[in-house]
Amino acid sequence: MSDESSERLAPVTYLPWAKEASAPEARGSRRRQSPSGGSAGSSGSGGLRSIGRDRSSPADEAGEAAARIDEAPDETGAERDQRIDRLVVSRLRRSALSESEVRAVLVEHGLDDVEVEEWIARYERLGYLDDARLAEQLVHSHGVRRGRGSGAILQELGRRGVDNTLARAAVEDLDPETELENARVVAERRARQLRGLDRQTAERRLSAFLQRRGYPGDIVREVVTAALAGEGS
Repeated sequence: MSDESSERLAPVTYLPWAKEASAPEARGSRRRQSPSGGSAGSSGSGGLRSIGRDRSSPADEAGEAAARIDEAPDETGAERDQRIDRLVVSRLRRSALSESEVRAVLVEHGLDDVEVEEWIARYERLGYLDDARLAEQLVHSHGVRRGRGSGAILQELGRRGVDNTLARAAVEDLDPETELENARVVAERRARQLRGLDRQTAERRLSAFLQRRGYPGDIVREVVTAALAGEGS
């Protein structure tokens, strides 16, 4: 996707935060077809205020379905670009994606290395991709809401392809007191399920459970002792 055409895709009418852009210029030359096919799509020029949502809307499902339609044999380069753009934007609307995850989608649908870099740079300019912001969101959702420890959050960020430096910076912002309190709540809940076991067995199982949830060793030792004392083990 050239610099000119990359900034002139049609407006994404189903994205409420997108601003209108110029219609695409059709390219005369044909380019290779993507492996999975789809229909023409478009992208807005406004940045996403919040990447991704937990649930897909009918518009998301329609966009995804359209992107799965087999491409016409005479698909032009511009039509291919629109089709892939529709697919990517539909997925971004449904769930936040990392740069690595979007890169994989673009490669899967037939873009070469140069094109992939151009598309990634464009999505970043539009605010569609921001791995630092994604890392902050995952720290909040996993650490604050789901009670996961910093180790588990780092592992999840790595799985999503977020740069290790960005991931560690985001995890360091997790309040130690919040992580300790989360671990305490999880430990107390789990300890109630271990009633009747001898102290050594309960301690071993509870410690292993908290470690699997990514809590550091010092936090595990502290909350395990307190939780089992509270249960009289």
